[in-house]
Amino acid sequence: MEIFSMTLTMDVLQMMQPSNNLHVQYIAERDAANTQLLIFDDEPDGPYFYLWSLFAKKQVVRLKNLSENTTLENIIVPLPGGSNTLWQGDWEINPCEGSTNLNTFANLVLDLYGIEKILPRQNDKIIFTFINRVSGRRLVDMEEYLDQLSKMFPQVKIQSIDFAAISYKDQLQIIQNTDIFAGIHGAGLTHGIFLPPGSAMVEILPYNLNHKGFRNLAALRGHEYFSIHASLNSHPIEKRGWNGDDVHIEIERFLDVMSVAIKSMYNKGLRNYGID
Repeated sequence: MEIFSMTLTMDVLQMMQPSNNLHVQYIAERDAANTQLLIFDDEPDGPYFYLWSLFAKKQVVRLKNLSENTTLENIIVPLPGGSNTLWQGDWEINPCEGSTNLNTFANLVLDLYGIEKILPRQNDKIIFTFINRVSGRRLVDMEEYLDQLSKMFPQVKIQSIDFAAISYKDQLQIIQNTDIFAGIHGAGLTHGIFLPPGSAMVEILPYNLNHKGFRNLAALRGHEYFSIHASLNSHPIEKRGWNGDDVHIEIERFLDVMSVAIKSMYNKGLRNYGID
């Protein structure tokens, strides 16, 4: 959210023009080489730290590392992360579709990591990627369910990925080679931003949770979206509340929703599968 807010702020400043000189931008692309991003906190860098260099090309520094005689000018304070347009009204259905801002952001990130953009995936093999959460809010009997799904759809490559165990670049590469992206409600579904056009997202929501954020995200990127709620009796291994409890869903319901998502890919691009 913070990085997306930064890119929005920079985009707006490059588009706007001061009233006293209509030919001068507040900030131009050429200014990136002399722009430095300053981080105020001392939190660990984390997997997304490299993304701060999307605009500012000078080395990212922390406030505590600035020398006492450092002088700053043209200070830009980006929008706070939660205030940007992507995550507003996330408990309501947003009718907006096809966001140019979000599409541009996705392309900037993929370009930064040198990942080839697939526009869209058209090969015969449909690739289904399931988020394998290992630390909490897991799908009970996930391996058995995915095995059954694989037997139903031998023409589909079905994989479960623990994204926390691989680099961010590898995560993006996997997502760019995914047609159907599925998982339990959680931040991992934000990867839907980087799916190729014409993809599908499937969200398994905890019982009685009616969050619309990932549905809205899918619409903004032009993806198909499907959702299903977990059963009331989720049989968690340990009680941690909806945010941490494992979830259970009857295998018939699981296979039903995943089947709909898979079949939505049957005639995308050059594919020609019959629904029978």
